[in-house]
Amino acid sequence: MLRKDPFVTGEYYHLWNRGIDKRNIFKLQKDYERFMMLLYVTNNEDAIKLDNLVNILHKGYEEIMVIERGQRLVSIGAWCLMTNHFHLLVRQEVDGGITKFMRKLGTGYSMFFNIKYQRQGALFGGPFKSKCIKTDDSYMQQLLAYIHLNSLDIKFSGWEKEINKLSSSKSLKMKSFLDLYKYSSYLDYVGKNRVESNILSRDNFPDYFSEANSFKDFIEGYLVDTTS
Repeated sequence: MLRKDPFVTGEYYHLWNRGIDKRNIFKLQKDYERFMMLLYVTNNEDAIKLDNLVNILHKGYEEIMVIERGQRLVSIGAWCLMTNHFHLLVRQEVDGGITKFMRKLGTGYSMFFNIKYQRQGALFGGPFKSKCIKTDDSYMQQLLAYIHLNSLDIKFSGWEKEINKLSSSKSLKMKSFLDLYKYSSYLDYVGKNRVESNILSRDNFPDYFSEANSFKDFIEGYLVDTTS
């Protein structure tokens, strides 16, 4: 696919894609875990080879998430997996890095999903979408919040429309949900110690990406009680 705006090394991008016909691309915990493993192990210069990938993915989950990868194609600053789509915030580290990474990620997961669920054909609804993000743009901070709050759609459909009139009890429930949702980088930003934090390269993003307390205050600013 020829893109209108080519990816530039050192620039930041919001990447996303969803299942074909908006179908679910994650059904079970193991599906989410496979995608998270691929976010980690395919982020390198090595060509994707089925035998190598199979050998790696036969290891235990914790073991896979700490293997040495070499030169990264992209730095990942935030991510969120939903039932039928995903969001990534990345910086391209080498020329062609985003294209190569997303090809490896999409191919690896589609192969896994189609074999597991005995299906054929495309899993995703076309090429992944992208938007260039500037560091001096307030949209970068908004996007950081958006990606990590995206999972609220699972249990609190339409929550965005209520954001300025949340009750204390609902705000608390939403925060509790975020604290339990494992399939995004939110937990890594609020200081949880888990192996999935290795997916991220927060030092390659603006300072507030590395300041856990500032991030938590920032996120909770979206979920305050404004009714009193």
